[in-house]
Amino acid sequence: MSVGVDRKRVLFVCTQNKVRSLTAEHLYRHRPDLEVKSCGTATFARVEIRPELVKWADAIFTFDETQTGFINNEFPNEAKDKPLVCLGLADVFTYKSDSLVVKLTAKLDPHLGRPNAQKCPPGSVFSKRKAAARPAAPRTQSGTGTLLKNILSAVGVRRAKPELAK
Repeated sequence: MSVGVDRKRVLFVCTQNKVRSLTAEHLYRHRPDLEVKSCGTATFARVEIRPELVKWADAIFTFDETQTGFINNEFPNEAKDKPLVCLGLADVFTYKSDSLVVKLTAKLDPHLGRPNAQKCPPGSVFSKRKAAARPAAPRTQSGTGTLLKNILSAVGVRRAKPELAK
């Protein structure tokens, strides 16, 4: 990497820092334009969240509203004016599983670009101001559905319009 490159600091936060945030860190840690870390909100997390980590970050990604609320309640000054994005991914995956990698990549693509990109896309979390600081509402999914619906949901594709009644 060349000298003088302004690397953006990204913090991924889940509960235990063993699956979701750790997978995200490992996916994006080789990006030349990003410096990434991960942590968890639980006292037994692999790396527990600290004020210094929140202060260090230029952008923070959480996986559910619990972590977003935790950061807003415990570190309001450190997180002030930083993009805080909730990805809305439940704790139902295994570390680096294909389904987690696909969902993470799809959810992070608008904000950071792909893990193998050289820089963030236009309109990324770093080019937005206050609008990016508001957490996105997590999407809920029903436990039933066809295989096709489940696959499309895994990559973040939703049906464009509701099904018509017969």
